[in-house]
Amino acid sequence: MTLPTIVEDEEERPTSNAKFKRIKTLHILVGFGFIYTVVLSSTLFAHRTYRKTIHGQYGETLKLGPKIKYSTQRLTKRSLKNGVSMSTKVHIGTDLHKPKIDTSQIHIGTDLNHPQKHERMPLQIPEFAELTDSKTITSILKQESHFPSLDGRRQQRLKFKPGQLDISREETLRHCFAHPGIYRDQFPMRPQVTMVSDPYQVIYMMVPKSGSSTGRWIMEHVLDGEDEPFTIHGRELMEDGDYGNYTVLTFIRDPLSRFFSSYDEAYLRHGPWFDHKKKEKVFLKYMTNNKHPYPYLYENMTTWDDYQDAFCPPQLGLTRQECRMEETKENGTLAERFERFVWDYDGLHPFDLHLRLQVLHISNPQTGRARRVDEIYTTENTIDDWKFIVEWFGEELPENGEFQARSVPRRFDTLKVSLETKQRICNLAAIDYCCLNLQLPPECESDDVGVFCALDKSKRDGSLRIQPWLHPHQVPATRYSSAKPKST
Repeated sequence: MTLPTIVEDEEERPTSNAKFKRIKTLHILVGFGFIYTVVLSSTLFAHRTYRKTIHGQYGETLKLGPKIKYSTQRLTKRSLKNGVSMSTKVHIGTDLHKPKIDTSQIHIGTDLNHPQKHERMPLQIPEFAELTDSKTITSILKQESHFPSLDGRRQQRLKFKPGQLDISREETLRHCFAHPGIYRDQFPMRPQVTMVSDPYQVIYMMVPKSGSSTGRWIMEHVLDGEDEPFTIHGRELMEDGDYGNYTVLTFIRDPLSRFFSSYDEAYLRHGPWFDHKKKEKVFLKYMTNNKHPYPYLYENMTTWDDYQDAFCPPQLGLTRQECRMEETKENGTLAERFERFVWDYDGLHPFDLHLRLQVLHISNPQTGRARRVDEIYTTENTIDDWKFIVEWFGEELPENGEFQARSVPRRFDTLKVSLETKQRICNLAAIDYCCLNLQLPPECESDDVGVFCALDKSKRDGSLRIQPWLHPHQVPATRYSSAKPKST
């Protein structure tokens, strides 16, 4: 029997070949995709590892490449343009031959390796401790004696009075530690505007309400300074930074006096009268119209005239312009509201930048350590100190005194502020007294007021740390918790 012959369909063969080609192409594409994925993963892993290395060294990830190249070029161009030698550093203070500061003394090494890991915020009030003699604290800070050890799991803390250390304010500030968890809202969180003079290689780090208006004018008009935004971490001021060879100076003020001035400024800037004048809205464009955290401060005050009538009553017969420079004649309403605010305020969440503490303005929010500051002056001798500074560079201050900021009288009567309220302010600003080695004012000198400092060692790297004995959230606040302000 003859089997039928099977004849291939000529039209099916091309179809089978095309299907085979599609499968082969798909396999090739999958292979290339796998290779690309492996290469990309390896590259990203290497890049992430490198970023971690940079992160651990500088405290935050740096963008490498053109930006660093630009910074180097900018520094070179500015140096050549002004004929400035970048190899030397001039100290304009009295100690003109002090050695160059080692960045390790500023504690910018180990703490930066863990920028997001802070020690737990202390919530309990420290138990009673005997005062340690200031000479002993000074000896430890100068490394002339060892920090006393303590058996057990608790950390040793030495208690001492502020303003009694036999070391400079600059050296005291280098040991300062502002807890990043506690003072989180006190730190500046955007680039700080700083005056930089390239011809004289000097930087003025401005602290609001500490003679900053006068200093800014002198830097701009006498020392040819310009505004320069600095990062909040102060990397530019490190030894290998763009301004590592520049001298950094700042001015500070007695914290109690500064708090009065800061409140006055913050009160004015957040008043409801700024909603009625377009010019002032533009001038204070950084202000928001959110609800004020202390609305009782402005009860029965909706316009500037209402506010002015409170400190310059109409019965005085003065014009509006004359009232601007008149000493306050308020009846105690503004002072009473100020006192209520002090007792309601926790010292950690300022509603205006002027209420931030001085140390926090010049500290790194990641490490809690102060940025580099070579010379610290006080506002007690502002004019004499600036005169010394400019004369050191061969310049002179204008004889007409136009550089002096026009001082506006206090709007509330500080004589009507109780002693108890002033003492609470000293407690809230204890970190300024401790870290700047400032003596307490007569109102706060008594040990009963409770303004003390603490010296301890970091658990992470063993470095010495100066802190307030009581942080603001640990200071008792019981007064005015339910009091109502007096009406106008």
